[in-house]
Amino acid sequence: MPDRSLRIGFRTSITAIFVGTVLFVGLSLVYLSFERVGAITRTAAASFLDTVAQLSADRIDAQFMAVRDGLDVLQDLPSVRSAAVRDNPRLYALLASMLRNNRQLYSLYAGYDDGRFVQMDYLERGGEIARLRTEAPDGAQFRLLVIPDSGGASTIDFLRDDLSSIERRPGPSDYDPRQRPWYDGAFEKELRPLTEPYIFFAIGQPGYTLRMPIAGSPRGVVAGDILTGEAEALLRRQQLGNSGMVVLFDDENRVLAHPQMSELMAGSGGTAAAAGLPKLAEVDRIGIAKAVDAWKKTGVSQQIFEDADGRVHAAAFRTIASAGAANLRLGVSAPIDEFYSQIEGERRRLFLTALGFVLAVLPIVLWVGAMMSKRMRALAIETDGIRHFDLARPRASGRWCGRSTISAGRSPP
Repeated sequence: MPDRSLRIGFRTSITAIFVGTVLFVGLSLVYLSFERVGAITRTAAASFLDTVAQLSADRIDAQFMAVRDGLDVLQDLPSVRSAAVRDNPRLYALLASMLRNNRQLYSLYAGYDDGRFVQMDYLERGGEIARLRTEAPDGAQFRLLVIPDSGGASTIDFLRDDLSSIERRPGPSDYDPRQRPWYDGAFEKELRPLTEPYIFFAIGQPGYTLRMPIAGSPRGVVAGDILTGEAEALLRRQQLGNSGMVVLFDDENRVLAHPQMSELMAGSGGTAAAAGLPKLAEVDRIGIAKAVDAWKKTGVSQQIFEDADGRVHAAAFRTIASAGAANLRLGVSAPIDEFYSQIEGERRRLFLTALGFVLAVLPIVLWVGAMMSKRMRALAIETDGIRHFDLARPRASGRWCGRSTISAGRSPP
């Protein structure tokens, strides 16, 4: 039977091995370099976002702490402890000053277990909705509600910026501060200073109520309504690139602040319940919920994840420490190719340059392989001639073609 097995020439074999080795080593180095640069880019992106998340969380913490410190001062005032809420211009001036200097505050109030109550709202901060719902007259900056006791007639005063009165109206006759959620449970041993998030009816914006008990007699509670609108503005300033996302949410995945929170709340109808707050899944367009789950499961604040289109994103998360049992979380994310577009472009150019270099070297590698195979073939021919004692076979150099004067096995004459 004829031998039909595949035969590869010596020159082809040597050249193929040489070229294959060069290609394998060269492309491996290019790939490893490409992956290394990619890993460095992902690490740098995650580290940067981690810093941004920490700074943003610190600022939101500072906002909560400022309100809490103000309530600390307020509850220790003699007029507040004695429930002197009627005709107390000093107390009103302090409330107005605190509202002006805390941009996240809309309202400050104090309620007592004998039914007395005082509340000041900063209408300017509540916007047009607050003015419409309270029917505030032109020029009014503050709304002051006073209930002198459980049986007394309540009044509402609309005040100018200098606290001079514009108009006085009768207040509600059915309002009892002791029946409000912010009052309930305020004297328990395990006090939860921050209430559940909800939408303030007067202004249709989401927020929390921060409260502190007033010891003594009469017993009471001081509280402040904290808007998340200031956090929204802060997050908007932290917007990263065209597709970056910064969001404040809680353990129930309810969104409290988002760069487009106003648009998200436009369809809520101003419902005064936490159910009116959008869920993270409703604002999540990139799959950050997966990164949130991974963070909660592993405790690693820096996460890398892919969206549905395969785009790689980096994310970082922080807990708002001052929120306590409210369990507020801050998340920051950005697509790596957009956030580090220049680095990503350089990485691609590096890969293409290295690949082009390897391809450009191939002709040289082929030539060197051919030269080496030619020399090795000549060496093999000479070695084969020596092995068979064929000393008359031409040498590889071609400079000797005669026969030896001494033949194998013959003595000289």
